[in-house]
Amino acid sequence: MTRPTPSTLANAQGKFAVFLAAMLQRAGGPAAVEFAELLDVFALTVAETDPDEGKLLAAWADAVRAAQPH
Repeated sequence: MTRPTPSTLANAQGKFAVFLAAMLQRAGGPAAVEFAELLDVFALTVAETDPDEGKLLAAWADAVRAAQPH
């Protein structure tokens, strides 16, 4: 197996965030939209000490929102 690029890792982790949101919602947990909102708050908190990680978390929140039907 070749070593994944940072972009590949970020994309895979974003897809995992979408999958996790769907599974939580299915199990009676928070709706995916609420999960995205909470992830946004977490991203802002993380960004205070690590702006790059905060941006990545915010991108995952956007991915979760984008995966929801409109």
